[in-house]
Parts: sequence; structure tokens; C-alpha cells
Amino acid sequence: MIGEDVKKNAICRIEIQRFISGGVTMSLEMLTVLLDILIIAIIFIGGLFTKHYLPTYMAKKGENLATKEDVEEITKLTEQVQKEFNEAFELFSSDIKFKYEYNYKQYSELYCKLYAIVVQSEYVRRYIKLCENKEISFDDAPFLEMSPTHRVSKKITFGENGSTVNQTVEDIETPISQFNKKELCDYIIKHGDLASQELLKLAVSYRFAYSNYSGNPECKNSSTEKVANDEEFRMIRSIVVMIVKEYNELRKMLRLSYDETELTTGIPSIMDGQEE
Repeated sequence: MIGEDVKKNAICRIEIQRFISGGVTMSLEMLTVLLDILIIAIIFIGGLFTKHYLPTYMAKKGENLATKEDVEEITKLTEQVQKEFNEAFELFSSDIKFKYEYNYKQYSELYCKLYAIVVQSEYVRRYIKLCENKEISFDDAPFLEMSPTHRVSKKITFGENGSTVNQTVEDIETPISQFNKKELCDYIIKHGDLASQELLKLAVSYRFAYSNYSGNPECKNSSTEKVANDEEFRMIRSIVVMIVKEYNELRKMLRLSYDETELTTGIPSIMDGQEE
């Protein structure tokens, strides 16, 4: 009995050892298979990532980088354009301000007085018509001026041979007589920095012709008197027309009231007392 029991125990131990050995072998084989499956899964997932997600991700990163660079470039260009615009606008504003101030200075310091001298000439024309019923057209006499007042003085001297009377005539300039052609041109030359280029040329040329003009009290028997007379008449007309046009043009530029007819024709006109 005892021998059979020992034999059975030995057989059981052998079977257990076989089972254990077979289980270990089976476990290693399963582990190997599982590892292979895991590797294949990793490779598959990696392939999917590389094929689909990675390109999309890299493209998006590149797009974001490009967008950032574009924004920086656009911002830089915008700032540059804004800077150039501000500089140009500042220069434009300064230019406009300078021109406005210069035009006002022309108007107030030069053309107002020149126009006033012309207006007096026109009123002399009207006054002659009222007093003498005599019409003097602008084309016949573009500028009319008043002569200085004459003061006659008599001086009686008593001596051994009796008394003697000496008479002297003195020309007295008045504000009215000072508004004359020579004053007109001298004032233009004096303020040449405010006169237009053409007006200054005419004034300087007129002064030269006037020095030989028969109406100049200081000129006596000039050999070029006829030429000087023709030139004096031509230039004084041009000067008057230019003064009237430029005076009204300045008033228009300064947004002041102006005479459209005078601006167009350059021929001065005054109220005749019958207009309202």
C-alpha cells in the first residue's frame, strides 16, 4: 500500500512539473505575441500620425508663423505710410498757412493803398463829369491825378530906389495830390517783395519811361519824349488794370467780398450815387 502511494505521489509530481513547464512556455509565447502586436500597433499609430496629423500640424504652425510675419510686415508698412502722410500733411498745412499769411500781407500792406490811389483817380473822372459834364473814358485817360496846390507869395522890399515886389509860387503837396502816378509806381517798387512779378516789372519800367515823359516837371526837352509818352500811356494803363485785378483776386482768395466785373476786366468802377 505504501509503495503504491509513493508511486502515485511521484507520478503527480511529474505531472505538476510538466504543467508548470508547459505553462511557462505558453506564457512566454503569449508575451512574445503580445509584444509583436504592441509593436505593430505602435508602428500603425505612428504611421497615421506621420501621414495625417503631423503634416496638418506642421502646416498650421507654418501658417501661424507666416501670419505673424505678415502682420508684423503690414504693421511696419502702415506705420511708415502714416509717418509719410503726417510729414506730407504737416508740410501741406505749413504751405497753406504761409500762403494765406503772405496773401493777407500783400492785400493789407500793398494792394489796399494801390487800389485806393486808383479809386481816387476814378472819382476825379466822375467829379469832372459832374462839374463840367465832360466824359473822359478809361481808354482815353487810364489814370487822372490832381496837381499840387499852388501857393503864391508876394514879398515887398523897400529901398533907396523905391519898393520892389517879388512873387514866388510854391507847390504844396496834399494827400490828394500825393495820390499820383509816380507815387503809385514808387510804392510798388518800395514793396516789391509783396507785388506780383508782372506788376513789379511794369512799375520799374514805368519809372524809367517817366524820367523822359513830357508830363514830368523835372524833364525838360528830352530827345526821346515821344517814345516816353507812348510808353508811359501804355504802361500806366497796364499797371492800373493789373492792380484792380490782383486786388480783387486777393479779396476772393481771402474769402472777402469782391467785384466780379473788376476781377474779369481790370477796369475800376465806383458807385455813381444812384445805385442802391
